[in-house]
Amino acid sequence: MARRTNDPTSGGDKAKVRVVFAEVEGNNESVQEALRTMVSAMGRPVRVVQVKTIDEAPALSQQDIAADFIDDISASETSDDEAPQDDEKVTSRKPRGAGPKTDRNAGIALVPDLNFRPKDHPSLREFFAEKAPANDMEVILVVTYYMQYMMKVAKIGLGHIRTAIGDAGKGIPLDLRQTLRNMRHRKAWVKFTELDEITIATAGENYVLHDMGKKS
Repeated sequence: MARRTNDPTSGGDKAKVRVVFAEVEGNNESVQEALRTMVSAMGRPVRVVQVKTIDEAPALSQQDIAADFIDDISASETSDDEAPQDDEKVTSRKPRGAGPKTDRNAGIALVPDLNFRPKDHPSLREFFAEKAPANDMEVILVVTYYMQYMMKVAKIGLGHIRTAIGDAGKGIPLDLRQTLRNMRHRKAWVKFTELDEITIATAGENYVLHDMGKKS
């Protein structure tokens, strides 16, 4: 492989260039493989280096040039073999909903010994049928109102609400905690700092008394 200078030299400077051809010995198959490798390497861009004049530096020996030639071939083969494939660059992305289902109500235990048929009041199911809640927020609002004002439960938590919803014959919302937070922020129907002490706010009380159960 020839080495070329980046800058043209003046006519008075002396330079020396040596072109080395490789000699390969072996059987027919190994010789053909070596020739293909050298032809492939020769087709790549030539590495240009600064050649100093004879007076400035000693000439490269034949062994040094041959070693550089072999290094270039080895580097080209390694870079081709180790180049990342397109398939490795593409990361798979799961579609929405394809992952495992998560139980958002995990850990909410039922509360025993809740009397949903208190004396001098309609049962929870009767009150529930009268108010006819139409969505998850209204369902939670009705059962919480019933426990606070008719059952006189001092501290209403997630377990109380889950137990009451089950007694009313309804399914629990998929994420009871988040539904309660939405009720507080979007409707102002409930008040709580911690989810083990939930109370009905004035807006929620008025909604149960005056807006629910009306016939259109």
